[in-house]
Amino acid sequence: MRKGKNVIGKDVLSLADGIRIHSVKDLIIGEENDSIVALLVDEGGLFSGSTVVPIEAVRSFGKDAVVIDDASAVVAASSLPRVHAIIDRKESLLGKKVFTNEGQELGKIGDMYFTETDGKIVGLEVSGGTIGDLAKGTSYLPIEDVQRSGADVVFVRPTIADKLESQQGGLQGTLSDAKDKAGQLSSDAKDKAGEATDKAKSSVASKDPEQSLVGRKSGMDVTDENGGIVLAKGQRITAEHVSRAKETGNLSVLTQAATMGQVAEVGDQTGAAMGQLADSAGSMWDRFTAKLSEVTDSTGQRVDQQQTKAQLDKIADAIGRPVSKVMLDREDSVILDLGDIITHQSVQRAHDNGMLDSLLSNVYKGDVTFERDEMKAQVAGDSTVEKATGGATMVEELEQKVQTAEEEKRAQDEQKKQESEAARQQREQEREERAKERDEEAMKRQQEAEEAKAEGSPDASKVAVPVGQEASQTR
Repeated sequence: MRKGKNVIGKDVLSLADGIRIHSVKDLIIGEENDSIVALLVDEGGLFSGSTVVPIEAVRSFGKDAVVIDDASAVVAASSLPRVHAIIDRKESLLGKKVFTNEGQELGKIGDMYFTETDGKIVGLEVSGGTIGDLAKGTSYLPIEDVQRSGADVVFVRPTIADKLESQQGGLQGTLSDAKDKAGQLSSDAKDKAGEATDKAKSSVASKDPEQSLVGRKSGMDVTDENGGIVLAKGQRITAEHVSRAKETGNLSVLTQAATMGQVAEVGDQTGAAMGQLADSAGSMWDRFTAKLSEVTDSTGQRVDQQQTKAQLDKIADAIGRPVSKVMLDREDSVILDLGDIITHQSVQRAHDNGMLDSLLSNVYKGDVTFERDEMKAQVAGDSTVEKATGGATMVEELEQKVQTAEEEKRAQDEQKKQESEAARQQREQEREERAKERDEEAMKRQQEAEEAKAEGSPDASKVAVPVGQEASQTR
């Protein structure tokens, strides 16, 4: 199984001669929205059409590239009427809104999962809408739960709403009960989170994996050695998943996925504490992340959008998770103790002390091999959930840099606009001058032609006289 967006951008390699032929620009989804029928490798242009690789011509989807037999697998889209018609319609499954047949909006489709052998779509990734996806939470929707798909929306059964809401995750966890639990002490929330984690670990670590894992939701994407997705985040674990994991020796990975899934399901126990943290820094964080393309890093150097997006994704994924080692600042004061929940303030502290990369590299995402009490520091951290009092001020600094960059960009745009207008006026003046020269040249040629015509005509005083009359006049 593959995730659609993970395929886009990968090189297309020829097995016959070992050369890179193209890269995948997009996925062409069939008319019924139930399968991938081709890979778009060239969008074409004014004088050339699009070229595609039919899904049946793909030899394999690798971790880093798509392999085809040879260059003959790349064909013109116009040679495949069904594919060409889909491209011409310019419809996309991605971005379509998901509704129940009772009219409740659940979100919109952000990605899809498909099988590598035949391109069949087996599930959809849904985010936003009433799912309460404030940051990056997503839900897995099995394709069999889709009742019908139209040009603008996808309809699912009403019962799917509860299923998707139970998978809710992301930066702020399950915030649906945050207001009701606003008075809950953050320390109590943290204790409950620890109990939930311990409960999840013990329940999925039984001696009978089939009984403990089957039916649970995965808390992460589980991939094979080639990067193929064998279990999607939010998908229910089946006996087949367990059997395959046992055969490949990856039962511990499946257990980790189930553990994370169960912790996410009981995440509402820590929703109040996480909600309070989100309120303190969420609004400026959202404004900041909306300007990814203009962000500069702490050294003032330019960071491209892809790098910034990757870093922000890491930060968003870390917020609300425990840290897997003691984090110290430059004065050896404890920022976070082992197992403390990562907060916006702790991210800021780590950033200020040059420890952000270390913090993001030591985020607890599953089972650990040590006991927390064995490695606790003697002094409690001062950026924990209980003690956090502020947000990430580096966001404000970055926002200021964004604002400065925007002002510079507006000034540059205005200058370019003025230069463009001056160039346009110059071109217009030159066109008028050339037109005037052409008109003058045409008038000159016309005048010369008329003069030449006049010189070639007989003079009125030299009108020809018949021969007989001329002889008589002579006599």
